[in-house]
Amino acid sequence: MDYNIRNSNNQEQHNKEMDRHRTLRCAVGLMLAGLLLWAAAADSFALDGQSYASASASAAIAGDYIGEADQCGAVDETGAESWLLKWRDTPPDVVPAGTRVISRQTEMATDIVVPEGGGDGSIAQWLTELRADDRVAYVQPNDRVHVLSSAQTHVEANDPYLSRQTYLDLIGAKKAWNTVHDQTDITIALVDTGVDFSHPDLKGSLLGGVNLLDPKLPPQDDNGHGTNVAGVLAATGNNKAGIAGILWRARIMPIKALDEDGAGDESKLGEGILYAVNKGAAIVVLSVGLYRFSTYMRDIVQYAESKGVLLVAATGNDGEQLGSKVAIEYPAAYPTVLAVGGVKPNGQPEPRSNSGPEIDIAAPWNVFTTALGGGYKEEEGTSMAAPQAAAAAALVLRVHPNFKPYEVRELLRQTAKDIGQPGVDEETGYGLLQVDKAVTAQLRPDAYEPNDSRDRAAKWPLQTRIAARLTGGLDQDWYRVDVPYDGKLTIQLQGLNPAGTAMPPVRMMLYSGKQAANSQDAKLGNTSVEWPVKKGTNWIKLQLYDHDRDDKLPYLLTSDFHMNPDAYESNDKSYAAATLQPRSQVITGNFDKQGDRDWYVVNFKRSGTLKLLLQTDTVRIDPSLAVQREGQKLVTYDDNGDGEQEQTPLITVTPGRYYIRVYNAAAADASPVTGLYTLKLDISTKYDDPNEPNDKSYTATAMRQGTEYLGVIGTAADEDWFQLRLTGESYASIDLSGIPADRKMTITVYDKRQKVVGTIRSVAGRQRVFAGMPLQEGLYYFKITTDAAFNQQYYHFTVRTESLKSGYRDIDGHWAEAAITALSKEGIVSGYADYKFEPDRAVTRAEGAALLVRAFAPKSNPARLSFKDLSARHWAYNVIALAVSAGYMTGYPDRTFGPDRPMTRAEMAVMLGHAAGVQPAVVNGAPYADVAAGNWASPMLTAMRAKGWISGYPGNRFLPGQFASRAEFTSMLFRIRNSI
Repeated sequence: MDYNIRNSNNQEQHNKEMDRHRTLRCAVGLMLAGLLLWAAAADSFALDGQSYASASASAAIAGDYIGEADQCGAVDETGAESWLLKWRDTPPDVVPAGTRVISRQTEMATDIVVPEGGGDGSIAQWLTELRADDRVAYVQPNDRVHVLSSAQTHVEANDPYLSRQTYLDLIGAKKAWNTVHDQTDITIALVDTGVDFSHPDLKGSLLGGVNLLDPKLPPQDDNGHGTNVAGVLAATGNNKAGIAGILWRARIMPIKALDEDGAGDESKLGEGILYAVNKGAAIVVLSVGLYRFSTYMRDIVQYAESKGVLLVAATGNDGEQLGSKVAIEYPAAYPTVLAVGGVKPNGQPEPRSNSGPEIDIAAPWNVFTTALGGGYKEEEGTSMAAPQAAAAAALVLRVHPNFKPYEVRELLRQTAKDIGQPGVDEETGYGLLQVDKAVTAQLRPDAYEPNDSRDRAAKWPLQTRIAARLTGGLDQDWYRVDVPYDGKLTIQLQGLNPAGTAMPPVRMMLYSGKQAANSQDAKLGNTSVEWPVKKGTNWIKLQLYDHDRDDKLPYLLTSDFHMNPDAYESNDKSYAAATLQPRSQVITGNFDKQGDRDWYVVNFKRSGTLKLLLQTDTVRIDPSLAVQREGQKLVTYDDNGDGEQEQTPLITVTPGRYYIRVYNAAAADASPVTGLYTLKLDISTKYDDPNEPNDKSYTATAMRQGTEYLGVIGTAADEDWFQLRLTGESYASIDLSGIPADRKMTITVYDKRQKVVGTIRSVAGRQRVFAGMPLQEGLYYFKITTDAAFNQQYYHFTVRTESLKSGYRDIDGHWAEAAITALSKEGIVSGYADYKFEPDRAVTRAEGAALLVRAFAPKSNPARLSFKDLSARHWAYNVIALAVSAGYMTGYPDRTFGPDRPMTRAEMAVMLGHAAGVQPAVVNGAPYADVAAGNWASPMLTAMRAKGWISGYPGNRFLPGQFASRAEFTSMLFRIRNSI
């Protein structure tokens, strides 16, 4: 998935980048305005890296046509450059046939693979076969990613700039330095565009790192974003130069996973995190993300947590632009990732920072930091807030080196300053980062106390992980969970009892209203329960099952949520489509399961118009809309990106069944999403003219040849004008249909000087009028009128044009075009009344006689004919008489001539030979493989072939009995005339 750096202060540039983000179809948009943000609802979560929800199937979900395979317009996976193949167990030594492994990530049991061979069809088949392999967990495109940066202003300065780092006071960093300011005991990895190794304020803290794009080169920043992040994190402090990072001294591992344009792919990002984990990093800073859920990145995140590595990520910079549709981007939205939002310089929530329940803390949006090339610059965005939190986490680990990732997260939450709504909120999480308090405070084992009763229940945001403690059998821990829709709430409890001891059983209870709705006893160290819940507030109570125990049980609690199916399920296939009445309405649906596709059907009893508008309330849905008339092809409308509406043009419908398909195009097999879509159907039987105003020549609707235009005549005086520009001599076929049975309509054709070229009138009772006319190059107008107004149905108006060559509309590009053109100019050949030559039509014997007489002008007198089948009234009687008297042609032994009988190729060659004065040759052998030496035509064919006037077909065949076409006759005649 591609990404671009952008300046949050430059609205025009920002809009362009967002437009680019929307147009990426089946791809992932990652933004460098500072953030790497990850999207689409995850379908499982993990405790210490172990997943407790079944893995999502990655097989592509195929839709259908009515009665056949659905060309559903799903995300096109065949365009990917490589794919991520996850094995269920240890990767095999021998991979499936047709598969080539580019690289292997052993820790994740994942291969980066490509198919042997090529072509979209073979790739699609290859993916299908891989997903059918029982050893394969999933296969997904190795999508491109991109970063989004903010301000780009280049600043050059060599003087100390500590006074410009006002954000350090906002988060208490300067006070924290009185306690600790260095952290060289751990390694902090920065997965980004690299870092400027020559920057004087950074080079003292940089380790070698790695360049994943080109391992032969160092991870030198060629974009600038990584250098910006590194300066906030750990620019050398107290050195009388430049700025001071929150960490004065540190060990920073640059991992270059993004190129000079800030572009990379998921496998490189995943590889960067794996590299950091395997090289001993304790913290990984990520400034990239997307709104689409990624199974691959979820696995990577879980792996890092299981290895004791804290991931820190930015929440996103689109809050103001997305409004109510905003969501935290992934990987920040995963429960085990520290999600960092932004605040303004006055310490209040920054509206451009993405909000959502998954946010943990916030830090300043605006910073002054290191820049590529050794300078310094103003920068902004949540990707500048994330390294502040990462630095604070590093200082916490300096004070508490044995802390696990969840303990670091909890201490940063506990010491944050509440700045938004009281308590944890969706704008700033637990509050503004306070580094000084984080490095001096002691971690409370349960910061949610007192919560020993329902009215004192602690707020627990959805899809987050918290750490708390039960103290004895009488202690009750109550939590308040606000769910946005009816659905299923998943609770995972992990007991943190000492190693080698059994966890005391815990009773988990769900309360809806004042009544207990469900309960579950957790007897294992890891227990997951799924309960149905109603929209609104629900309460969770935890208590040791044995009330007499005095154990202290620390625990981790993780939540997840999935919406209930909408009222129209199950409608995942066209044959199970939910029926809608043919009237204007708005329906509401959701995507409650993997690869969900919602089908609807409307049975129209009368003609009308249909217009559809599809909208969503969350950026995690990329709406895709498609319409299909029964028996016809599905037409997809998917022009916009994440969270943006899709709509159809005005569709004319006729009686019959129309199918509508809605799905989330964020991925081919998108995960369930917490959010709604609305589908608005605007159905009308009153027809409005989509081309008005076009009632004058100067407001005429510009036409494209072959395109159908709809209209109505609203009043008796209404005139509908259209204009069409021809770039060459053409034959125009003018078609007007949909004429009401009791109306008569007229089409008047004008040239550019408004001179009438032609008039076409319909006949009473006829619903269609069709006519053709030749037109020269230029601009033409078509005026449509009627004898009485109508608006209960549309007329359909089309003008199709064909290039005229020598007065014919069917020889342009034909193999015999040159011969036809030449003989037409001489008046030897001619076409038909509809401006067609019909070159591939069989030539008749009468036509052949006419052509021979015109071409060779015999001087003999007409013969007196006595053929039984040739009347003197036949149109070709006279030319046949001349051809016979000249010896060009004869009749048949039964005294017939067969004037309208198609001429064979043998007859054509013999007649042309006689007309050209060729003497039949002595036959010494068969002239062609399919013409015997004794064949009646062999002498003439032998002579004609010797002159080079005739040729045959492959295999030395002549096909003598095959009917000759008008083009063949003309071409042979042209060749002979040019040779004599």
